[in-house]
Amino acid sequence: MPVAILFPRYDHPAIEERYASWQAEMLLRRGAEELHHYDLAERASEVAKDVSASHVLVVTDPLLLPSPHLTEHLLQVFESSATFAVVPVTNEAKHSRQRAEIAPYMTMRELEIEAAGLHERERGTERVTWDESDPGAFLCATSSLASASIVLRNVIAGREVTISRGDFIHRWASLRGQVREDLLDRIGSDAKAILEFGCGEGALAQALKARQKCRVVGIELDRHAAAMAKKRMDDVYCGDAREIVSLIHERFDWIIGGDIIEHLDEPWSFLAELRRISAPGGRLLLSIPNIANASIIADLLRGRFDYVYMGLTCVGHLRFFTRRSIEEMLTIAGWSVESIEPQKLLGTTENEAFVAVLNATGIQYSKDDLLPTGYYVIARNVR
Repeated sequence: MPVAILFPRYDHPAIEERYASWQAEMLLRRGAEELHHYDLAERASEVAKDVSASHVLVVTDPLLLPSPHLTEHLLQVFESSATFAVVPVTNEAKHSRQRAEIAPYMTMRELEIEAAGLHERERGTERVTWDESDPGAFLCATSSLASASIVLRNVIAGREVTISRGDFIHRWASLRGQVREDLLDRIGSDAKAILEFGCGEGALAQALKARQKCRVVGIELDRHAAAMAKKRMDDVYCGDAREIVSLIHERFDWIIGGDIIEHLDEPWSFLAELRRISAPGGRLLLSIPNIANASIIADLLRGRFDYVYMGLTCVGHLRFFTRRSIEEMLTIAGWSVESIEPQKLLGTTENEAFVAVLNATGIQYSKDDLLPTGYYVIARNVR
């Protein structure tokens, strides 16, 4: 039975968002007869009039990652549901009944494996009356949209829908809106002047200013995030951090970069330039992902390296680091490394199996380098 994909028109200045939407559209096209783009303000009836397929998968989150055969599986559930629509489960859900428990995963290949396993284990469904929550995606009959004069993404609000508990979509947390309590815990409580490059929406700065008396300055490339950050920080520069740092003349006792260095094409000179605006004895706190993680290596051995919106294989990463190359980078830039602390040792079914195979073969490897997802680094300006 033919299914059309209704995908929201989406554009964003950052490559991370743009790529995530391209990727979602590409993956969903594989199980569809046709694809139509729609504007978020368009009424359902206006969008549906150009669709020839009998059913539609309406995508409301252009950044989602669908599980394999999502469209086909949802259609099978819909045919026996007798409800307005079928909704998949997800890891990030406003509607409490849509949330799903799924084994940990860190790469797309691992997601595909875990989602396929969920589909095999769980064939249950649940009927609910949908609220105003954004479902990410839902499947319904094209004919049911013909007389709907509300915007497409709201068409299931107040309707009885079926949640398919074995069909999964991955939805991303906010890339620029996170508080980053992991960084907050590592910033000295005596810090008075703080610079955060890649400050996002300023959530970390807001938490810092609530905890202690300090001046927090931010640098943010995304103008929408920078506008939000200006409401929470003492000052915000909007633009490329590499260019803006050369224009700053005040000194900071802490400089923070949470998962930003790997997005720069030439981080060595940038880190050296940061020393100019660091107070004598000032500290640099970085969070940097670990390319030597077991999940990445297991993927590479199967010919996979899948870029995604964020995480270990974020499409915005231009440089890749191990513990050793992090230390070398900071030494080249003139910083004295005080500590390199491994981030959470997240075990997935796949990377644990990979480590078990290594152990069985007797191949020599560094467990301390293979398991961390990344590192927290604190360095001092000793000049």
